[in-house]
Amino acid sequence: MVSLSGNLKPMRRQTGLSLVELMIALLLSTLITLGILTMYLDSTETSRVSRAMARVQESGRIALDLMARDLRMMGFQGCAFPMQDFEPDFRASTLDRDFFGTGLRGVRVDGDGWDDLVDDFAVGAMSDDAVTGSDVLQIRRANGPALTLDQDMADGGSIISTDSDQAVTEYRMGENALITNCAAADVFAVGDPDGLEDHHINHQPLSQNYPEGARVFHFNTTSYWVGDTGRNDRQGNAIFALYQNGLEVVSGVERLQVLYGVREDNGDMRYVTADNVDASEWNSVDAIQLGLLVSDEERVMEIADSKDYVLPGMAVQPAGTAGAQATYPADGRLRTTFTMTVKVRNRIDQ
Repeated sequence: MVSLSGNLKPMRRQTGLSLVELMIALLLSTLITLGILTMYLDSTETSRVSRAMARVQESGRIALDLMARDLRMMGFQGCAFPMQDFEPDFRASTLDRDFFGTGLRGVRVDGDGWDDLVDDFAVGAMSDDAVTGSDVLQIRRANGPALTLDQDMADGGSIISTDSDQAVTEYRMGENALITNCAAADVFAVGDPDGLEDHHINHQPLSQNYPEGARVFHFNTTSYWVGDTGRNDRQGNAIFALYQNGLEVVSGVERLQVLYGVREDNGDMRYVTADNVDASEWNSVDAIQLGLLVSDEERVMEIADSKDYVLPGMAVQPAGTAGAQATYPADGRLRTTFTMTVKVRNRIDQ
């Protein structure tokens, strides 16, 4: 019998981790896990704030671009040169000449002239839901596509004959349009197209007959204001938006504040609120300062906001601020202000 004892090595005693080593390992793993979790939560929070900021920036940019585009064309009468020295005749239109005789009108909600504006305005939502103390802008201008007269009008009551076979469908019955030869202009309501040829436009008698080559434009009246959408966020706070002619166009806009740059006789510019623009001064407005306060609909801020948001002619302060002209709630939303100064390129002189 062969003995194997000479080939066997003595076995070493095996031991596990001590209690202290185990506790240290658990502590280290916990710290690492907490670090990773903290980084994840911070990253998630940063991502939420970044997304909210991106939405606010986009809303503010779109809202300013919309208004600036219309303001730059304010008072346009269809001619290439600005500052025309004639005023359109409104006798054939459905518009109030006194109210629509200039390219721009502004008013502060519940301020001077507010009742007159509401009486002349067809959208009831503005009087019901417009934010008190914010501004309303109303802009009037000619707008294409334009049609060209292909023959002289015999007199002011003659059918307008154009170079387009889409005239009847392009210009709808009841809408207001503008005809001009760049020496004079009439704003008129489009009449009943029944029995007309496709390139004709019916109307009430104009102030004069217009020659071949005169052009016809749509005459747009565009109004902007901020109102309550009727929707609430998850906390039950109201959501506001910028409205254009009664239609919600940009959500999250809480305030619209405007200052009007009136050109003085000595050439100086003074910026004032709508309440301080005399009726005779609207055609002396050469620039408009726009200010928006825009918020996101999501709550992303854990600490209550305490900023004063400064807009043209007004500061919006935290709720509860004594003597504040306007306030915002402590709702954790991200807010940002946007401002722009727009130079007026067209004007209807009186």
